[in-house]
Amino acid sequence: MEWATPRSRRAPEILDRLEQTGAEVVCLTETHCDLLAGQGYGICGQEDYGYPITQGRRKVMLWSRKPWQEVEDVGSVGLPPGRYVSGVTHTSVGAVRVVGICIPWSGCRTESRRGAERKRRWEDHERYLSLLSGVLAAMEASRLVVMGDFNQVIGPGCRAPLRLRSALAEAFPPGVGIVTPDLEFQGRKSIDHIAVSDDLAVEAVGTISNLHGDRKLSDHYGVFADLAARA
Repeated sequence: MEWATPRSRRAPEILDRLEQTGAEVVCLTETHCDLLAGQGYGICGQEDYGYPITQGRRKVMLWSRKPWQEVEDVGSVGLPPGRYVSGVTHTSVGAVRVVGICIPWSGCRTESRRGAERKRRWEDHERYLSLLSGVLAAMEASRLVVMGDFNQVIGPGCRAPLRLRSALAEAFPPGVGIVTPDLEFQGRKSIDHIAVSDDLAVEAVGTISNLHGDRKLSDHYGVFADLAARA
């Protein structure tokens, strides 16, 4: 959401677009924890995400029409901070465990910051994937949805080193797969993705425009998946 706040000029249109989707669960990245306040139930990653903290900003947020249970915002000790949140919520297909992620981009924390260790290019990205693998492996791979900013194009056009393309694929346990690898909008392939467990059938996937007249609502466009329970 490119840090849209509840009072920003973009907020009304963003909220209207989200409402038009009819989504039961939403994942927002680079957002404000109060952007969807009063319209459902939100849970957020931790405030500290490795950069100077700005009040209300969160790297990842999950929103649901129903309350959340079993909320957890650490994932694993050592996981690059503030980029993980998970919980269980009730949907039309029953109770679903949802994991919201914001995998660090290639240049994450590579600039000098007072009191912070400087990272190598792709270092945080690689560490995140290596630890996410263990986090997801420990979960029951049923009624599971993982979504957010993966910071990788899937397939042709991916600029990540080959080892990290493999690491992304291997981060998901057997029975959980990315269902949005081919989505693109105006010739630009998505780095935001949704992965689901095999017991959820994917009825449709698509994109949500980030354009509003001659302005962009965000530097990312949206992606969606319509899911159903397999018989």
